[in-house]
Amino acid sequence: MRNRFAMALAFTVFMVCCCAPAFADTLTVNQDQPVHAVSPTLYGIFIEDINCAVDGGLYAELLKNRSFENEGLWNPQHADHWEAWSLKKREKAQAVLENDAPLHENNPTYLRVSMEAGGLIRVVNQGFGGNSFRGGVPIVAGESYDFSFWMRADETAVAGGRIVISLTDAAGNSLCGAPLDISLARQEEENQWVKIGTAFTAEATGGAVLSVTVSGQGTIDLDMFSLMPQSRTGADWPGGGMRTDIVDMLRELKPRFLRFPGGCVVEGTYVRENAYDWKVTVGNVETRREIPNTWGGMQTMGVGFYEYFCLCEELGALPVPVVHAGVLCQARDVKDPPLTLEETAVYAQDILDLIEFATGDADTTWGALRVQMGHAEPFDLQYIAIGNENWGTVYFSRYEILSKTVKDRYPDITCIVAAGPVAEGGLFNDSWSNIRRMFAGDLVDEHYYMNSAWFPSHISRYDKYPRATKVFLGEYAAHEPVQGTRRPNNVYAALCEAAYLTGVERNSDVVVMSCYAPLLCREGEVDWTPDLIWFNDDEVYATPSYYVQQMFSLACGTELVASETDGDLFQVATRTGNALQIKIVNLSEKTKPLTLLLSGIPDQTAHGQMLAGEKNHVNSFAKPDNAAPQEVEIVCTDSKAETKLPPWSLTVLEFSLAERK
Repeated sequence: MRNRFAMALAFTVFMVCCCAPAFADTLTVNQDQPVHAVSPTLYGIFIEDINCAVDGGLYAELLKNRSFENEGLWNPQHADHWEAWSLKKREKAQAVLENDAPLHENNPTYLRVSMEAGGLIRVVNQGFGGNSFRGGVPIVAGESYDFSFWMRADETAVAGGRIVISLTDAAGNSLCGAPLDISLARQEEENQWVKIGTAFTAEATGGAVLSVTVSGQGTIDLDMFSLMPQSRTGADWPGGGMRTDIVDMLRELKPRFLRFPGGCVVEGTYVRENAYDWKVTVGNVETRREIPNTWGGMQTMGVGFYEYFCLCEELGALPVPVVHAGVLCQARDVKDPPLTLEETAVYAQDILDLIEFATGDADTTWGALRVQMGHAEPFDLQYIAIGNENWGTVYFSRYEILSKTVKDRYPDITCIVAAGPVAEGGLFNDSWSNIRRMFAGDLVDEHYYMNSAWFPSHISRYDKYPRATKVFLGEYAAHEPVQGTRRPNNVYAALCEAAYLTGVERNSDVVVMSCYAPLLCREGEVDWTPDLIWFNDDEVYATPSYYVQQMFSLACGTELVASETDGDLFQVATRTGNALQIKIVNLSEKTKPLTLLLSGIPDQTAHGQMLAGEKNHVNSFAKPDNAAPQEVEIVCTDSKAETKLPPWSLTVLEFSLAERK
């Protein structure tokens, strides 16, 4: 994928004005007057498997329902296990799904092919983007793909039988050269599961299907098919790896932390049995238990907690894992009862085990598993979030048990307590009252999704918060009215978020973490909008909100410094040891002349970025750079600079604090 962000930066805008008009706004920045330290973890990201963000997206697996475990959330019928698979040809043979002697008890369903003499059967997997008329496994000519599956032949399978596997078009024509051709006579052990792998190199670009043809006589069992591009990130991780172009987009945000796995996903669907259990997401991938996703489809757990911790290291981000709090999704008014207080006390050990998995030595039970999976050193785990958008006595009574257990055993771990799913009102106030009374030393997770105009009108939200109890703004986004089938990620919404973030950054002594949600959305698989990054089988593009997050993250100093404006601009200024960063939002339809008064800044040409456009502009696959940052320069002479801010714009400038020699 071409680097769209780099292309956007290629165009340089010069913002130099020799003489500012008298009506210019003034922004005064006193870089030598620090106010307080800026939280080093202020900007991060949150990955939840919503909108096919993980399975069908971030996870590099190209086959949908690879192990025949898919089932419906409300009516889990046997036939649902055929999702994404089609029976294309059958002669003197039958194909059925069985679960009497599985590869692993957590992966119970497999395909059984039974053939009379001369029998033949062909099944295909259409991938995430296909259907019965076209293939949906994206392949690129010249690229190679790792393939594997598990098989078992019983004593009835006779010599001469074959399994032929290839990437083909919908008509069955090979798109990858020589297929994988397996003679059943080569199987040395009957009735034993055997893993077989190879690599395919694509000879064409487009949508393929995985074609599996079995011929001969006897009974053959098949399970756990997998196809992944060799160019993926984390190919040596047990889950198999992640899609590199999406990982690159995450890396370019420079996230300080990564929250995972939810969101509502962590609470499970609507029954206790499907609550998210980290322990079934680790170990060999064939031993992990898939569960129905709260948002639809299945979670393969190919991106489990080990892969999550590895991704954090890959991005240079601290992990912020979220664990179940013994309460099902309150926002959905789930009626299934929560864990009793006695059950909650027992369940607390699971959280301790997670911390041990991340940080324990090789001589501990769960630390040994991490080492066995390939990571000898401990992960840098400093936070545990207990619950998601929970509230009330039913939650706080269970949080008290779980957080006390963690603090007693791991006093250096910071526990994160939920404050519910709203920004204001009785539920919110009651949550904060309970938290300040019972958990004032914990980090408080606020979530809210509001209309765009709410954000600039509430930039002073955190000005009056007591400073002792710290806030994690764990989910937020500006919501525009629905247009067609989705809320648009337009320039106006992004700039409203930018205006709000100037207030968050000014209050980064109390708001120590923040992350937008949701992060990812696969085109055509929309559960929730807006989203930060959109993708399909082949491409990824960033929204204006993505660029706002990136610009704030990349230009975040270590100290807030004093600044003020006499106009209606939104601004914040920070500094590091040798640079001053200024962020300015013009949330109006008019060009704004601006005079910057910068005490103690040497003469220089400063550099930065600008995001500007019509307020309704959006990006798309057809126009991925419709609203993207441009490079800017501004001349500073005698601690003064003049410029003009375009309508609907965010400008980020960085000035050197060192005299040039």
